[in-house]
Amino acid sequence: MSFFAKAACEAKLRHYTKAVADIDRYITEGGAMLSDADRAEAKALRDTIQGFTAPITIKCNEAEAEVLVDGEVVAKTPLATPIVADVGQRQIVVRKAGFKEFTQNLQLSGAASLDVQLQKEVHEGKLDVRAPDGAAIKVDGQAMGIGAWSGVLPSGGHTLNVSQAHMRTYQTEVVLQDGQTRTLEVTLEPEAKQGLPAWAWIAGGVVVAAGAAVGGYFIFHKSDTTAPTTAGTIQPGTVELPILR
Repeated sequence: MSFFAKAACEAKLRHYTKAVADIDRYITEGGAMLSDADRAEAKALRDTIQGFTAPITIKCNEAEAEVLVDGEVVAKTPLATPIVADVGQRQIVVRKAGFKEFTQNLQLSGAASLDVQLQKEVHEGKLDVRAPDGAAIKVDGQAMGIGAWSGVLPSGGHTLNVSQAHMRTYQTEVVLQDGQTRTLEVTLEPEAKQGLPAWAWIAGGVVVAAGAAVGGYFIFHKSDTTAPTTAGTIQPGTVELPILR
């Protein structure tokens, strides 16, 4: 299929910008093989189709940014000349790695212009912590404040630690997304009451054991002490008693 025939198909599909490009290639590459009549016919068709296109002048604050029209890359910044697009509803995208993508929908009916200011991507979020008065707040092991703290952190996971005397320490993992703000209300609980302190069982273990042994002695040991008896005058043996009449 010749470029001229292809241009005719593109025009029927309302791909006017592509049709114009195909006709220009047809005229340029046809050269001496084209008759004056062929050349004149091609130029007339191109002029007609160009009426369904419009130029867009794009200025951008960043070089080497891609310019897309309806999802197709058509140029890179800086642009020495305007880009040409089909009339109608068009989506213009300008993108570059490390920057937020610029998107603009245009209802194109004539010449248009865009001043694109690409902004660097910032991979960070904001954390707002509200804790009891006097509670110490740490993020990733670093002291941040007392009672309340609010600040910007890199995106990703962070360890939050909130502590206060005689209260259970609160610790959790906080994940921040790009541009996200998270607020955490922290409530601390009192420490649980404990029995004998550890030193009483460890350092005083000998005393406790000794006390138990003494108690056991008095409970289980029988006394050897008996009441004294009075000595009699009758010698052991058989004694005959008189019979009374």
